[in-house]
Amino acid sequence: MNRRGAGGGGAAPALNRPPWLAAAAAAGLATLAICWPVWPGYMSYDSLLAWDQASYGVQTALWPPLHTYLFQLSRAAGAGPGGLLAAQVFILLYGAILTLRIAIPSRALGWVMAAFFLGGVAYFPTLLGAMVAHWRDVPTGGFTLLGIALWLAAARYRSPVLLAPAILAFGVSVGLRYNALVLVAPLMALMAWRPYLEPRANPRTRAMVIILTLASLGLGWASVQWRLPDGAKLPNPGGLSGAQLFDVIGVSACAGRNYLPAAVTGRRPITVLQIRQAYDPRHLHSTLAAKPGVPRLVETDANGAVPRMWRRLVFSETGCYLAHRNAVFVEQMGMARGSVFYPVHSGIDANPYGLRLSQPDAALDLNRYVVKTVDEPWRRPYLMYVAAALLTLTAAAFKRPLALVLAVATFGALAYAGLLFFAAPAADARYIFPSSIVCLLTSLAALGVMASPKGRTR
Repeated sequence: MNRRGAGGGGAAPALNRPPWLAAAAAAGLATLAICWPVWPGYMSYDSLLAWDQASYGVQTALWPPLHTYLFQLSRAAGAGPGGLLAAQVFILLYGAILTLRIAIPSRALGWVMAAFFLGGVAYFPTLLGAMVAHWRDVPTGGFTLLGIALWLAAARYRSPVLLAPAILAFGVSVGLRYNALVLVAPLMALMAWRPYLEPRANPRTRAMVIILTLASLGLGWASVQWRLPDGAKLPNPGGLSGAQLFDVIGVSACAGRNYLPAAVTGRRPITVLQIRQAYDPRHLHSTLAAKPGVPRLVETDANGAVPRMWRRLVFSETGCYLAHRNAVFVEQMGMARGSVFYPVHSGIDANPYGLRLSQPDAALDLNRYVVKTVDEPWRRPYLMYVAAALLTLTAAAFKRPLALVLAVATFGALAYAGLLFFAAPAADARYIFPSSIVCLLTSLAALGVMASPKGRTR
């Protein structure tokens, strides 16, 4: 029996023993089912760049180098890119299953919710479509879920040995995606306040957590400043110039005025009608693509003219700026009337490494499933956020065990998506994968803790 109470009042919530091996077996079988059809994993431009750098060394921090290092580990193990595909899917599923089994008082219901999680991955095509590709968003979400699971396990055993890898997992998430800081920061802050989920934390344990948190985040920051193994300084990744150019074009289309610096059109004249014909809220690159009768737009910061114009328009054309950002966000969250944008990459781009799909027919069947189902009204990604917010708030209102943890995790997911409202240069469904997968997890965990009878766990 767990030595502690069932939660509520001043006690820490009762937690189950982690089923380490059973969870690994379940996650392993599900990983095989997900990865086999697309082995060694879909690869687009940025994932092929990471694979290229795994051979010749990191050259840019535009995409965080940690993804390259993960490819290097997979290559060193003799598993090629497929090894990383299997590892990132396994880590995500293992973290989710462990979390649900530790958090939900009823062991049987915990396994039911774990099965629902696996079913949810298949049910929401934007989740499945992202998980079969070598996108940094997948390991970002996976290490976040693993961090939550290890934290709960540490609380169950009051173990600093488990707290350390939990904190490291959150740091890895930040190292893989710059904006992942807003996803995990609320959880890390709560961990520093209540390391073992008890209201009164031991000062030494709290100090240890704070030190490890700063070290973990520091390593994540350092990984985009200096490359391994030679420690050479990496070039500046370039900031938000792409999103700013997207905003300037979108504001121009909305306001009916040409705010584009001359360099964006190659100094060719362009009308407002042509800007509107070029503008596509789904992606900057779709906006820049060649269109009949429209001068080709160039991705450039125009020697700082684009950022300067962006700062001016945020204040002088605030309404149109927000209208443009809202149009992108609506596409991003699958709330548009049209198709959900870019739910799956669907292949391996042409490459000089001989990388190709080992099961092209099975991959084609999976692609057809994603494309066929992604636009169904009850499979849209925004529904996961609505469900997570409602269910975690309800769990908190009824003072159910772990309601605070679930609410904080959901808050981080909402903040992650909220940041994309202002910063995304595109509405790719994959961009919200880390926050979507957290919302799926917290929804099911909240359901489980509310449906379980109060009492002790084993």
